[in-house]
Amino acid sequence: MDQKPVAGQEALVPPDAETARRYLEEARAVTGRRQRAVDRRALAWLQIVSAVVTAAFLVASVIALRLPADGGAQALLFGFLVYGQIFSGSAQRSGLQWRFTRGQWPFVVSGAAAMVLALVAFGFAVFVPDVPWWVTVLPGALVLLVFGGYGAVRLARASSDPPGPDVPRVPLPRGARVGTLGVGVVLGALLMLSVAPAGVLASVLLLLLALCVLAWFCAGATDLGLPAIGALWRWPHEVGLAIGFTLLVGLTVFDVGRAEGGATVGEIAGCGVVLLFVGLTFVPGRGARG
Repeated sequence: MDQKPVAGQEALVPPDAETARRYLEEARAVTGRRQRAVDRRALAWLQIVSAVVTAAFLVASVIALRLPADGGAQALLFGFLVYGQIFSGSAQRSGLQWRFTRGQWPFVVSGAAAMVLALVAFGFAVFVPDVPWWVTVLPGALVLLVFGGYGAVRLARASSDPPGPDVPRVPLPRGARVGTLGVGVVLGALLMLSVAPAGVLASVLLLLLALCVLAWFCAGATDLGLPAIGALWRWPHEVGLAIGFTLLVGLTVFDVGRAEGGATVGEIAGCGVVLLFVGLTFVPGRGARG
């Protein structure tokens, strides 16, 4: 074994054949543990889903901001922030590492350029009147094309990976159950406020809800934090979150609050989402991977 000793220190004695063989076996074992910890297929799907959610949020926000003043755009923003926190927990559960290698820099640069273009298109769509309809969907289309496309490439690369280890189903801990119910309550309140008639009361209630959500973010390192909840959720919980976010986008995009009986629709949708999450607190979550 050739080595370059540290200045001022003697060179280490090369290991014997048996010790070198054990080193190689341990290196292969470390590689195997890393492969079990990182689920590339799950991470690819998470990126595709995140691109779809972000694109839907951008398009719906453009539409909401072009409507007469109400709480739809703010409700969308707070809902998206809740989703982002839960997504970070799901990604870390699948082994996501927040560091970039040299081979990832082309994607980082292209992703940053796409986000800049999406923000420019977002500004034109919101502040420039009488823009063509395609400008409204352009920010979301850019995000979906770049980030969703890269997720599809990663999914294709991971198609040959061996199946991941079995994940046992275990009851949600008390903190995660309380947090799951809290997510349902927040989504239900956002649904009701997104279609509430514009006024001081609706604005104050939305502000109070925003402060509660921000305080919840500060508890992110605890068992009640949204990342910890996202790490324990299984697909039924994620489907429940998708239902709540889809309802929020739908009520905002179609401006239900201005229709006759719109407030009632928001109340029914909000109560339904809360009841859905009450049921989801009893659905088993993810245990430690074997």
